[in-house]
Amino acid sequence: MTGYAMFWSCWIQTRFSNIEASTRKVLEKLGVPYRDMEGTSCCPEPFYTGLLDRELWLTMAARNITIAEALGLPVLTLCNGCYETLFEANEFLKENPEAKEKVNKELSKIGKKYQGTVEVKHLTEALYELGLDRIKQAVVKPLTGIKVAVHPGCHLYRSKKTEDWYFKAEAFKELVKAIGAEVVDYKLERLCCGFPQRSFDEELSLTETLRMKLESVSEAGADLIAVVCPTCYLQFEVGQADLKSKTSLEFNIPVAYLSELLALSFGYKPEEVGLDLHRIPLTKLVERVG
Repeated sequence: MTGYAMFWSCWIQTRFSNIEASTRKVLEKLGVPYRDMEGTSCCPEPFYTGLLDRELWLTMAARNITIAEALGLPVLTLCNGCYETLFEANEFLKENPEAKEKVNKELSKIGKKYQGTVEVKHLTEALYELGLDRIKQAVVKPLTGIKVAVHPGCHLYRSKKTEDWYFKAEAFKELVKAIGAEVVDYKLERLCCGFPQRSFDEELSLTETLRMKLESVSEAGADLIAVVCPTCYLQFEVGQADLKSKTSLEFNIPVAYLSELLALSFGYKPEEVGLDLHRIPLTKLVERVG
């Protein structure tokens, strides 16, 4: 295995050290080599930058990808937004020589050139491709009896092939099952977490979209919500507090990133992977796992 070039995203290393710590522990435990991408910028954010200035969006994404190309490693992302940007920009530039030439004209000003020689993968698909048996072999404290509502997030449904649109979402569920947890079905699994709506209508984001998601998860009897995106993580965890302050509705459903659940099942102590940093404590989960 040649490993991966880690694209940590803007928020993970600055705001969610628990996601970074748990991911490093998981990759270390599974023997997956990686190198941090030094000098990256924002991916850039797909929702705003991609709509306002597509050429800028492509150029910034291409500059980030050149860092992985210099390492000779595929890009590995832990954020759905970063995955959407880097994956789609990479595939578009590979298939459109004119756009690639235009982007490289801009990159030449800073001594860089996009080649289109590496792939972009999300942590979810990288772990799944590693093999469920390998995941299971690393488990020492299975999450038996824990009911998990999986939230894939909008941008995880990206693929070059239409028939693969659901692959990563299903892979996410299989990874959760591999560590012993029970995946519960709920009505609004594919509904957006509501975070993008916050920028133009916070009330709609919280009192409609987030509320409906949380009600659906609660009705399904889930012990926690599992995510694979720091933005979704923020919306579900901090959003619950914001929702309570605006409506008095209290759900108190813990939220965890996939790598945190894996790390816990692999035997790492909660404080080693930042589980003690959660606003909504994972106390019951930790106690039940032992």
